[in-house]
Amino acid sequence: MRLNTLGHRLCTVSGLALAMASAPAFAQDAGTPAPAAETGQAAGETEIFVTAQKREQRLIDVPVAINTMSADAIADRGISDLQQFSYAVPGLVLRYDGPGSSQVFLRGAANIRGSDAMVATYMDEVPVTLTGGFRQVDLRMLDIDRIEVLKGPQGTLYGQGAMTGTVRFVTKDPDLKEVTGFAKADYSLIDQGSDNLRLSGALSIPIVTDVLAVRVAGNLEDGGGWIDQPAAGIKNGNNQNIRNFRGKILFKPSSDFDMTGTIGLYRMSSEFGIDYENPDRTRPVPVSPDYDLLPSRKDRAWIYNLTANYHLDFATITSSSSYVRLNRDYYTTYIAGPGTPYTVENEGYDGIHDRARQFTQELRLTSSGSGPLQYTVGVYYRDARSDLYDTGISYYAGGTYPFVYEDLDTSKSWSGFADLSYRITSRLTLGAGVRTFSDDVTQWNGGTTTQKANFKSTDPRFYFTYALNPKWNLYGNISRGFRSGGFNAAGLPPYNPEKLTNFELGTKGITAGGALQFDIDAFYSKYDDALRTGQFFNFDGGGGFVSLTRNIGELEIYGIEASLNWAVTRGFHLSGMAALTHSEVTKLAIQSGESTNVEVGDPGDYAPEVTFSVAADYDFDIAPNIAGFAHADFSYRDKTCASDSSILVPRIQCSDTVPLLNARIGATFSQVKVELYATNLTNENRQVDPYQAWQQSSRTKPRTIGIALSHDF
Repeated sequence: MRLNTLGHRLCTVSGLALAMASAPAFAQDAGTPAPAAETGQAAGETEIFVTAQKREQRLIDVPVAINTMSADAIADRGISDLQQFSYAVPGLVLRYDGPGSSQVFLRGAANIRGSDAMVATYMDEVPVTLTGGFRQVDLRMLDIDRIEVLKGPQGTLYGQGAMTGTVRFVTKDPDLKEVTGFAKADYSLIDQGSDNLRLSGALSIPIVTDVLAVRVAGNLEDGGGWIDQPAAGIKNGNNQNIRNFRGKILFKPSSDFDMTGTIGLYRMSSEFGIDYENPDRTRPVPVSPDYDLLPSRKDRAWIYNLTANYHLDFATITSSSSYVRLNRDYYTTYIAGPGTPYTVENEGYDGIHDRARQFTQELRLTSSGSGPLQYTVGVYYRDARSDLYDTGISYYAGGTYPFVYEDLDTSKSWSGFADLSYRITSRLTLGAGVRTFSDDVTQWNGGTTTQKANFKSTDPRFYFTYALNPKWNLYGNISRGFRSGGFNAAGLPPYNPEKLTNFELGTKGITAGGALQFDIDAFYSKYDDALRTGQFFNFDGGGGFVSLTRNIGELEIYGIEASLNWAVTRGFHLSGMAALTHSEVTKLAIQSGESTNVEVGDPGDYAPEVTFSVAADYDFDIAPNIAGFAHADFSYRDKTCASDSSILVPRIQCSDTVPLLNARIGATFSQVKVELYATNLTNENRQVDPYQAWQQSSRTKPRTIGIALSHDF
């Protein structure tokens, strides 16, 4: 990097630091807990509240396994995107090709095939996973209040895309009373890579006190790459240029009515389309010189939402209208590596132009008060469309084979849902929920045939909670998740929907005077009609093998999960999360003459057996007006494996194990926080995805050392 560029960036950081140091304090730190006398809690106790069931509840009262992470914990771990977040949450795994190209999996139930997501991702009330499951808006940690990870089927309240769970990004709302916000500058250096500058901030202003307020947040990021492609003369080709903004306006003319409007805009560009890399931190080098001419990646996303609440004496009526657009222009490569049987050139690239949009409307009625009967009932509508246009070239044994492929998909679905619980005694609450769903889907893949189908499902949920005491609950639930079927190429049979039935038993509590919070659960899931893509003999097509996605049989998944937060002393805190998961193919539904390259006893895809994450935080006084802090965290993820006989490689491919150590130390003075941090402190260089035979796996980000300056007001 040129010295004048480095000097310019350092001046920018220094200037922002001076501005933050001189900024007035408009309000107390929003993270300061209320005195115990005001909350009725024991001294030192801070209960966690979530909105996972679309109403505010204590975390220990929700009959679902949930991992939550606050904004402070996210910042302490240096988490900036969903991939980094996944290492901190056991059981959460991404099929990750690079920023904006990922699929989310939970609890050992994973499938890269299919018509929709297996895990729903939300930003507040907005579903941001679009059709196909791989169209995931690249949410960054911008002005986040917390993230909630709901494990197990959540279809009753979150629909078919929540077959195995839901991830909720909860962002900060405007403050109707005071001016609040933050400003932050973050500068880092990547081992054998480029520097990275991130500027972020938020400002909340009450326009009319107690009635109207706005909050705007944004971040700018430049750099952060480390992957080279020497044959093309490219250095740090996965540098990212990010512009990410969000605005929220809150209007509350009376205690009975409030309305929140949200606009989100996201732009990202990078020289590399996908972040595949070799162990030496270079891109796989192709034979063809055409790769030198591939264009840079450009992602654009637009998020719009209007949510209104009308509060009756007995319930709240909520309307949420959302519109999301996602445009991506990128390229992906495949190069036959040593794990394939090819001894001649076999490679290629796809230049992908992907356009997707989605409108959703939800209307629900949620009970209020603390009576024995609690309920949420509603209706939901989704109109989604995606258009993928792919132009590429395949190279085989010296031959050049250009191709064009287009795929147009639509989905119009509606559903009705209800969830009711009743407190039988002061200790025992029973509940049940159901969602009925209908999805009209079409596909046109560039030929003359449009394929159409309707997929329907009615999926129940039953649960209970039992209070051993006011701070310790037992819970259990039985739930079923659903994912629509879809299409193969014209003339080949479609595939049927998938279902997952989950049985779960757990306990949550707060003990030791509020110093210890815990959540332990065990689960068993039966995954029916799981999809795989393989080579199948086409009887109806006159013979011969074709690549076909179909339902291959059943998997059984079971495991134990636990999380713990312990305030050892007033200034010393320990936390940890862990998951033991076993996922296995138990039954195949294969006809004579067909092959799947999957066998009974195979592990489930993207299902690490052991995952855990631990963290330690220590707060101390350096001087009367200077507070110091130190943080360290370590995460470990077992290898993940995948089977896919459509690409002619060994039957099962596996990633590496992924151990990551991060640390941070700093001080707060004059309302300015200064932090020195390191991520991947031991500089692990691990393959994070199983698909390495065609050189299609990304790797862990190298050791990164940085400094951050921030000011909350």
